[in-house]
Amino acid sequence: MNPQYFPKFVRIGDGTRLQIRPLLKKDEKNLREYFLRLPSNEVARLKNDITNPAVVKKMIYDLDYDSVFPLVALDNGKIVGSAVIKFNPVGWTRHQAEIRGTVDPEYREKGLSTQLIDIMVEISKTMGIDQLTAEVSPALDEAYFLCEKVGFKEAAVLKNFIKDQEGKYEDLVIMVKEL
Repeated sequence: MNPQYFPKFVRIGDGTRLQIRPLLKKDEKNLREYFLRLPSNEVARLKNDITNPAVVKKMIYDLDYDSVFPLVALDNGKIVGSAVIKFNPVGWTRHQAEIRGTVDPEYREKGLSTQLIDIMVEISKTMGIDQLTAEVSPALDEAYFLCEKVGFKEAAVLKNFIKDQEGKYEDLVIMVKEL
């Protein structure tokens, strides 16, 4: 990714100006605080236990921009959104990338999620990615409908594939967007 691309500034629906930039090691404390503001029903359905400080530390200190490109949205230095592009630069999936993202509840329904996805699509295209995937728990219906809104299509449903952090089994929906 061209370093001149960042920082990027966006305006959300209420007029707030936010900075979008890659995640940095100095963001560890800010990122932990951000994750703790997310609703517990969403946190229970994320791939990683982001409430565990050791998990966040590993995310920060094991950053490998050759396979993961994490972004944060900041409002006056406070993280209010997070997005990640995960990709494999070699092998039979090199044309694909997985995206993930979360947004602070106070910043939802203002267009931030859509803008983060648009930025991830733009970055993915510059990397030669042809296809994006998103893995969504049907219980997170807002995430599912957002993916549909921005052009993702349901590709598969894996029955009882997720065992959330509360120990409950749920389906996993794999959604795909062709670039």
